[in-house]
Amino acid sequence: MNNWLQPLKKALKLKTDFVMLTVVETKGSTPCSAGDKVIYAGKQSTHGSIGGGNLEYQALQHAQDLLSQSEVNTHLQKYPLGATLGQCCGGYVRVMFESFTNQNANLKNASSWVKSMSDLIEKKKDFVVATIISSETEKQPNGKKTIHIGNHSETSKAKDLNRKILDGAEKLLVNNETTSIVELSSPKGEIVRVCYEKFAFSEIQAVAVFGAGHIAQALIPILINLPITIYWIDDRPMQFEEYSGDTSQINIICDNFSDVVDELPKDSYCLVITYSHQSDFEICEKVISHDSFSYLGMIGSKIKGNKFRERLRQKGWPNERVDELICPIGAKQKFFKSPSAIAVSIAMDLLNFLEKRKQMASL
Repeated sequence: MNNWLQPLKKALKLKTDFVMLTVVETKGSTPCSAGDKVIYAGKQSTHGSIGGGNLEYQALQHAQDLLSQSEVNTHLQKYPLGATLGQCCGGYVRVMFESFTNQNANLKNASSWVKSMSDLIEKKKDFVVATIISSETEKQPNGKKTIHIGNHSETSKAKDLNRKILDGAEKLLVNNETTSIVELSSPKGEIVRVCYEKFAFSEIQAVAVFGAGHIAQALIPILINLPITIYWIDDRPMQFEEYSGDTSQINIICDNFSDVVDELPKDSYCLVITYSHQSDFEICEKVISHDSFSYLGMIGSKIKGNKFRERLRQKGWPNERVDELICPIGAKQKFFKSPSAIAVSIAMDLLNFLEKRKQMASL
């Protein structure tokens, strides 16, 4: 979810000039979502995406131009996808550009707020980042960032324009939006525009992957790009050592499978992909006993699924709960049965689940 954070830290550590692009508003049909980011440090060093195509090409061209400018540059750019960029999408995207170079003050100040964000992300705390995108007062300079974690005492102590900025952050923290743009005025009538971004870990779907075998090894690189929190569980330490991908955003747990269920967040999306049918059954029964999961899926055949459900019924579990066990998971393919193909199929089920939840939340 926060794959942009590591390249951002790397650029700061190496004192590399870069531009951070953030999608802060979308309307109509667009190839990206609010909150998508790119860390651009030149044509050979681009991390993240805002949808590709001509939109991303034009945005990165603009980012390249910003790298040559010495002044602090934080601003919004609107991209009408059809009229201006010739893309079939009929909507528009608004992107916030923030330049960080050794020639401007933004780079010097970045380390402090990046560290604060990293600490909050590691602790999975909800917070809002307020960025000044235009300002008529020196007290709130262009590019300044404020991090708000829902501290009401902090808001009550603030005065005038600072109070308004924190109030805006508090409002975003408790609603369903992920970004917002607000125009505020000081007591002297000075206008300040603020862009708010919400990082709400309490709203992020927890996904538990039980098993670190060949299918899970193919699945995890797909999952790390989704807006989820991953818990990857196996009782074999060597299996995790075989994984060569980025694990900085993954909660790796090497322990007895069924014991871990007790520690998972409520409403977890559970994928059972272990090396043992007995382990699979123990996990499924433990998850069902908690009755606090959003999805329980197991890899295998229809026969395996039917047998497991019958065993659970024989042990006294009610039909309505047993029937929530999905097996097989993913769309079964007749010819394509490689780990990668199976992993894509499983990921599609998760994507559909996330999409439905997002649509319901927006109603």
